[in-house]
Order: sequence, then structure tokens, then C-alpha cells
Amino acid sequence: MATVLMFHRVLPEKLIKTPNAYTDFGTLISQEYLSEILQWLTDNKYKFIKISDIINYVNVDKILALTFDDGYADNFHYAYPILKKYNATATFFPLVSNSLENCVLPLDTYYQCVDELDLNENERRNYIKGDIKNKFYWAEPQIQRDMLKTLFNNLPKESRVDYMTVEQLIELSNNNFEIGSHGVSHSLLIADYMTEEKIISEMKNSKKWLESVIKKAVIAYCFPAGLYNYDMIKLAKKIGYKSVCLITKKDNIKPVLPAYTRFFVKPNSLDELKVQLNILNFN
Repeated sequence: MATVLMFHRVLPEKLIKTPNAYTDFGTLISQEYLSEILQWLTDNKYKFIKISDIINYVNVDKILALTFDDGYADNFHYAYPILKKYNATATFFPLVSNSLENCVLPLDTYYQCVDELDLNENERRNYIKGDIKNKFYWAEPQIQRDMLKTLFNNLPKESRVDYMTVEQLIELSNNNFEIGSHGVSHSLLIADYMTEEKIISEMKNSKKWLESVIKKAVIAYCFPAGLYNYDMIKLAKKIGYKSVCLITKKDNIKPVLPAYTRFFVKPNSLDELKVQLNILNFN
């Protein structure tokens, strides 16, 4: 079975300012580190494939699928050139609303505001990984926008991030990269505010829009934050997806579609990745 690696944002080291909530949470790595990872994997004879091709490599060793969540524009500007350099394909899971409306997630604004606060270590941890973050993260996107106004005195007039454009998604698709769906708004599908109608809308409308853009079938779905249940996998199959990406697979979930767990590649964790790949003799 192939190993699936999960990435998010990628920037050159010189552009990663501190403090940085993305780095602290693990969703931002340097372009140089990505290059180091791909160099090691290439040196060790790993083959890179798309998520939708995993099913064809069930009993083949050293198969890897690389995934990039959310569709940040830095994926196009800084991950894409490195991937091409190493002749590595990948599957990108963009968020439709951000590409379509040229907007950012409330979480992006949240992180930007946190980095502008004067916080001690414990306070910062609470904002990034603690109760404050959890309450914000599990709120409905519109509620999150309202919460921003109560959590922070000043909201930034300009965001420090942006998302891939239609043209960039098309270029990736036309150059041997897979475009999968990550939903419309990054709503957490198992959250209390989600109804079956909303879940179907997230899955179906994202697929429909992406297919209208890249003129290809979109058959891989990635659950936001890896959160799902059995009924959601059944819905994904009904809507037309052929596989789903998770973070951790639930033991009691019956097989409905191929469901792939993923290893979260965090900053400067190459030794951890080697262990994950069952490599005992580190180079």
C-alpha cells in the first residue's frame, strides 16, 4: 500500500516571518525543506503517484502519494517548481470558495491576528492549539468571522496569504497533477452546525465547480481536518468520488470507498518521516 503524505503551505525560508502560527501548528514548511524531503525520497527510489492511482499499486513497494491541502497560492509558486524539479506528481485539494471568490479562510485572518499580539508562550499556545483555537475552529465559518471581531481589536486590512486562481489550477491539472476536492468552505463535516444537506452541498458543489474549471473528472475527496463518519463516505461514493483522504482511519468503519490515511509532514521532521516509512538506516 502506498504511503500518503500531507502538506499544506510552502514558502522559501527567507519569507517565513516569526512568530508564525502556521509553523507553530505545523501547516507551513520551507521550500528548502520540501526540496530536502524530495531529494531523500528520490535518492531512495520512491515512486510518486496521484491519489487516484494508488489502487493500481496495492502490492508495490516504495510508492508515495503527495497531497497538498487547502489550495494556498504558495503551493503553486513554491511547491510546484520543486515538484517539477524532482519529477514528482502530487494531488492538490483546493477549497472552492477561496479560489472562486478570491477570499481567505477566517482561520487565515485568525492566525495573522495572533501573530500580531504580544503573547507569552502559554497564551500563544492557547491561541494556536488550546481552548481558544478549538472553540474558533469548530464554529461555523460565518460565526468564525463574527468571533474575529470579538477576539481581536484590529483586523488586518490585507491578508498575508492568498489562494490559487482558476488559471493556476488549470496549469497544475494540465501538467500531470491531480486536482481533488476539499469542499467549498472548509466546514468541518461532523460539526454540530452541519446538516446532511450542507454536507452534500460541500461535496457536490466543489466537485461540480472544479470539473467545470479543469475539464476533467474530480474523483478524490479530502475531508477537512480529516473528520468524517461512515455516512459521509457513503455520500461521497453516491456523489461520484472514487476515494477519500483522511488523517486517521476509524477501525469500525466498513469499507465503502478506498480510504487513505495520511502522514502529516510537519516542519523539520525528516527523521520522523523516515521512521514512518520504515527506514531504519538513516542516510
